[in-house]
Amino acid sequence: MAYDGVTLYHLIKEFKPLLIGGRIRKIYQPESDEIRLLVNLGNQKHHVLLSANASNPRAYVTAKIKENPSSPPSFCMVLRKYILNGTIVDIAQHETDRVMEISISSKNEFNETVVRKLLVEIMGRNSNVILVDESMKILDSMKKVGSTSSRYRQILPGRNYVYPPENGRLSFLDLDIENFMTLLSGHAELSVEKFFMQIFLGISPNISKEIAFRSGIDPQTNLADLNKKQKQFLFESFSQLTTTIKEKFEPGILYLGRKMVDYSTVDLHYLRHDHRFERYSSISVMLEDYYFKRDKALRFKTKAANLRHQLDTLVKKNIKKLENLNHDVETSHKSEKFKLYGDLITANIYNLKKGQEIATLVNYFDPELQTIEVPLKVNRTPAQNAQHYYKKYNKSKIALKHLAGYIIETEEKVYYLESLINSLNHSTELTELDEIRHEFLHSEFNHKTISKEDKKKQAPSKPLHYISSEGFHIFVGKNNYQNDFISTKMGTNEDCWLHVKDAPGSHVLIVAGGRFITEKTLLEAGNLAAWYSKSRGSGNVPVDYLEFKYLKKPSKAKPGMVIFTNQNTMYVTPTQDAVETMKVVVETA
Repeated sequence: MAYDGVTLYHLIKEFKPLLIGGRIRKIYQPESDEIRLLVNLGNQKHHVLLSANASNPRAYVTAKIKENPSSPPSFCMVLRKYILNGTIVDIAQHETDRVMEISISSKNEFNETVVRKLLVEIMGRNSNVILVDESMKILDSMKKVGSTSSRYRQILPGRNYVYPPENGRLSFLDLDIENFMTLLSGHAELSVEKFFMQIFLGISPNISKEIAFRSGIDPQTNLADLNKKQKQFLFESFSQLTTTIKEKFEPGILYLGRKMVDYSTVDLHYLRHDHRFERYSSISVMLEDYYFKRDKALRFKTKAANLRHQLDTLVKKNIKKLENLNHDVETSHKSEKFKLYGDLITANIYNLKKGQEIATLVNYFDPELQTIEVPLKVNRTPAQNAQHYYKKYNKSKIALKHLAGYIIETEEKVYYLESLINSLNHSTELTELDEIRHEFLHSEFNHKTISKEDKKKQAPSKPLHYISSEGFHIFVGKNNYQNDFISTKMGTNEDCWLHVKDAPGSHVLIVAGGRFITEKTLLEAGNLAAWYSKSRGSGNVPVDYLEFKYLKKPSKAKPGMVIFTNQNTMYVTPTQDAVETMKVVVETA
């Protein structure tokens, strides 16, 4: 969700009792687009984060402290000059737009009390943090905007501050029914969703869809198609929602399944049927949690990209090698004709002469004694031609023996590389990614020198921990190191071990705990084994299961590689719903 005017309206309500009257004791700039203010109010200390990041502009009170750079940037120095030790006297929102005004009382060079404003514009790539004096003249800004970038407003020291263009949009807080109906009539060409977004300041798509949902109207319906009663419903829903916005806020993060997708400070009814709303008591805590998880996911994706590219390249290379080896096998299987040619030449050696290009000979091995044309080298005697074909035959036979070994070796390489990719697909934590990277660097596929840092043994991450509907503990490995831990250290003879058949996937362990493992729990664990495998998108996936005592890890085997006997096979079609309905145990460090 965009950091909209509703979120900012609620955040300012939360900020006021925490910050107004507080003194700014420290100012630092840990990033080029981020300012931190340490505000003391009584015995309380609050770290205020103000970010103009193009991707994630935001403002909230943070509990996570960043290291203060040894050399402060120029904007940080200007803020220290003008507002350090100043007192926050007011925090306001411009209209209902995404502009927050923090008014700060401090002394000027003549020891006179003046009120300056720190303006935080949360506007996507145009976000900025700007310091102005009491006459709204710009003292400095985090990002400078000259005439080449914007003819409407330049953000440069000495210029008068101009608010971002509103394009005729209105505040959503105070509007009577007559004006509302006039606006509807004047914009009949717009859909319901676009009407609220384009006419009112600070309304995001989520809020617009929520108003439409509460009025029972499709958000894509054109205003021209609404009757009088529907317009009345639309105003009532709009009025009720704005009243709710003014009276309270309900911060929470929205999840679709286990995936974090959005946040809101309003209870969004239209998403209730398929989203889970995790509530928070504080907007700042919610925003920090949301952006921390989002940044973490972005860092994970960036860090995983290079490793994924290397693995994909190696898999393609070895699959191509496997195709070539299989082609060579097919060619070698045709070598029987070379022996036939040699035998027929030998049988007719006294009827052939040097210089012949083709010999038409009776095939004595054919019951019907049909003739066959045998190509000959004109510069060789019949005996030399026979030897030539025998050599080709023997060479193909020898190659066939070696090819079988090469094919097995290459298939094992492809399987292992695909197991690393499968681990990468199911990993969510940076520690798990580091384990996969560590394993790859210490494998036969890495030909680069390993740094001292990479030689260090990684702190082990923990496998996924589920509880079945019947109370059995089920562990699922998300990478080969976790798989090794499950298959060599966790189980006892009475436990049940599962793995998808003939495909890379997670090792799954059902802990019996002295009880008989039921078919229902076995099927639930089988679904997990199929879901966390390369066969996730397939139907009727074969999953092997066996008693743990029949499992063995060979000496010097690669991570995640085991052998087993006495297995049975079940067939399951993995579904996300079945996985998400299972209880997950959050393991603490």
